[in-house]
Amino acid sequence: MRVSKEQLSSLKQKILKAFAAVPYPAEIVEHECDECRSLRKDFADKNWRTIEPKIIENNYDKIPLFSPTAFNYFLPAYLIYSLDNFSVENKTNTEFTIYALAPLKKNIRENFEYWKERFEGFNFEQLDCIYDFLSLVAEDDGHRDFVGDANGGRKNLKRFIEPIIRK
Repeated sequence: MRVSKEQLSSLKQKILKAFAAVPYPAEIVEHECDECRSLRKDFADKNWRTIEPKIIENNYDKIPLFSPTAFNYFLPAYLIYSLDNFSVENKTNTEFTIYALAPLKKNIRENFEYWKERFEGFNFEQLDCIYDFLSLVAEDDGHRDFVGDANGGRKNLKRFIEPIIRK
């Protein structure tokens, strides 16, 4: 099945609403390597609602480097970019966004504190946007390669991460 433009548009609106009040992070990255300095420079003083697509494209695989608060702040830009490019042949950006949202059970168990810190700043409305994004990926024929990651990640977020989310 192909996901409709209406479904994509509806989720974009839901994301815009759910993440509207997330404050700009005090810290973009916590590490001091060349890659992190580059990421900090690219995202410094950027608003996730108006960030240029080229910045997302150039940093498609850098989501894990964000500090937990920057992850919460910039994630909607990655989600919306993926939705805007949902039917494109090259799904690399979407693929890495899925990986950042869909931890394996083994990874959660081995690195629970990392995953807890990544998601404890999210609220249930934001987590629901993530679930909806992963569901759209799993439903869409064009994303067959990621169905297992999306379904498994959603299940693991519900089981391990959702209980730590503060209301």
